[in-house]
Amino acid sequence: MTAAALAGPGAGLSRAAGPAAPPPPDPARQEAALTMARRILLTDADHRDLTLDYLKLLTGRQRLRPGAAREVLVVGAGVAGMVCARLLVAAGHRVRVLEANRSRVGGRVKTFRGDLWQDPRLHAEAGAMRIPSSHVLTLALADHLSVPRRPFHLVDVPPSPDLASGDARVVYRSWTGEEFSTGSAPAYTAPKGLGGRLVHVNGQTVSKAAYAADPRPVNKSFGWDSGQTAAAAFDRALDTARAYTMVRNGDGSWSDKPIDQRVTGMAQLLYDLDGYSLLRYLQESEGWSDAQVQAVGTLENLTSRLSYGFLHSVFDASDINPAVTYFEFSAGTDALTEALAKDLPIERGRVVTRVRFDDGGVTVTAEPETGPEDEGCEGAIGGDRCEYRADAVVLAVPYAALRHVDFAPLLPYGKRRAIAEIKHDTAHKVLVEFTERWWEWDESTWRAKLGADYRPAPHGDAVPAVGGGCVSDEASRFVYFPSHPSDDGAPGGIVLAAYNWAEDALRFDSLTPADRHTEALDHLAGLFGERIRRYATDRHVSQSWLRNRWALGEAVIETPGQLLSLGPHVPAPVADRLFFAGDHCQPRYHAWIAGAIASGVEAAVQLTGG
Repeated sequence: MTAAALAGPGAGLSRAAGPAAPPPPDPARQEAALTMARRILLTDADHRDLTLDYLKLLTGRQRLRPGAAREVLVVGAGVAGMVCARLLVAAGHRVRVLEANRSRVGGRVKTFRGDLWQDPRLHAEAGAMRIPSSHVLTLALADHLSVPRRPFHLVDVPPSPDLASGDARVVYRSWTGEEFSTGSAPAYTAPKGLGGRLVHVNGQTVSKAAYAADPRPVNKSFGWDSGQTAAAAFDRALDTARAYTMVRNGDGSWSDKPIDQRVTGMAQLLYDLDGYSLLRYLQESEGWSDAQVQAVGTLENLTSRLSYGFLHSVFDASDINPAVTYFEFSAGTDALTEALAKDLPIERGRVVTRVRFDDGGVTVTAEPETGPEDEGCEGAIGGDRCEYRADAVVLAVPYAALRHVDFAPLLPYGKRRAIAEIKHDTAHKVLVEFTERWWEWDESTWRAKLGADYRPAPHGDAVPAVGGGCVSDEASRFVYFPSHPSDDGAPGGIVLAAYNWAEDALRFDSLTPADRHTEALDHLAGLFGERIRRYATDRHVSQSWLRNRWALGEAVIETPGQLLSLGPHVPAPVADRLFFAGDHCQPRYHAWIAGAIASGVEAAVQLTGG
């Protein structure tokens, strides 16, 4: 396929914008669309399956192309940097990793554990917490590193100890006909949700099961008189986008088109819709009213990102929905990053401030870190500078961080624009510890526990369950419960009492940590009753990724137009000396561990020539 094969803008939209003829094709935009389509689908001009290639590299079944050993600096000991470093070390290169954070590795993989909690057996995730079963790069790498996993339940399920296992082999069937597998364990099938978690909007509180059975009362509270669930409405709205790369089957399901048609379709989708925000797409392409946008946006966690590029929501919809099977790492997500870090030469507390490159190599200047990574940030970089010389450097840090690095000579203009302009979103979590796992109790257990102090739950009898979460239109927005009955025999557990993104997260970012805890616990008590307070400890933690001095945000979520105008420049190497990695470099998997892994492998392949 050539870029010139693409039609003009709007060719695939379901609703015509008017009788005016479309503008003539834009060759530069067509080329960018084709480039980004291949990146999203992890393929190349020859339609090779790069996911399959990366799986083999990550699990040692294939090696990087041999060549002369190079001195390589990797800046950033997050997932992307450490994946890249491990592959380069295995290929015989001399590698050193510089990490700004002096206390830990892992980047936005961060597990709160130990003395932070009253019960040190507990742990909870500040960052990455779930892995969709379709993210085979993450699961295969974890299996290769012997990092155990178990199911993560996006919906509430009975608190059965039988659900504590769930390791399943990774199976990937390529469009080439080849199959990759990590073993012979049976596939894991997630149980059906109970529907007992709550929906709290516009002063109404109902269970998710009740909403699914009769959505109209809740929908009408927004002014949207519909008997369709918000999830079903949004899923149907994505059919216009799906039709570019998939075909609808007779039973209503969708199947991928052949890879050449998928690349063509994805490029056309990008050409047509990269300039659309989610709000514009829903209103102009799908004809949604403001009331429907608000109803579906509130219930499906879309309102805070309505102004962002539409295509991120297309990709996220296949990763975050109740029909998807998920896993978590049994000992915490940082078990993966600790396994990656093992035996790597990592220097922590090294903040890169300057990068100079020429025909002879690269010189990197780093300064010591002082102070914490979050909140107070009373520390500052400074002190004795270190200089490192290398043949090549892999910059595996967020582009927001590169804004504070001095490059000489100047980076290419497109790269500088991407560093300065690409949108970094934010996310916020508030985690609260409880001495007992009250979410696993029915009303009879509550009566036995409280005795004369017993009061009924405010919104119906308690449904014993693990996993799943509640949705609310209040500031906390989303609540998630632990997916398993216990951690190492601990009687209590940690609830993600507030989880929000984008504008919703900014409202929490501005509060003090104590105020965040108060608001999140008040919201939880409003949903489940004041009786839960007696089991809350004084331990709580909040994580603002925007206020983390090394992350500078949660992840890249492009605004309309950025995927094509900036996207091709993000991963591009410079002068065969500077290479780039991080989930921001992989447009299909922004904000996911899989994106960091794929970009780390890609950077290693670029550096070694294959």
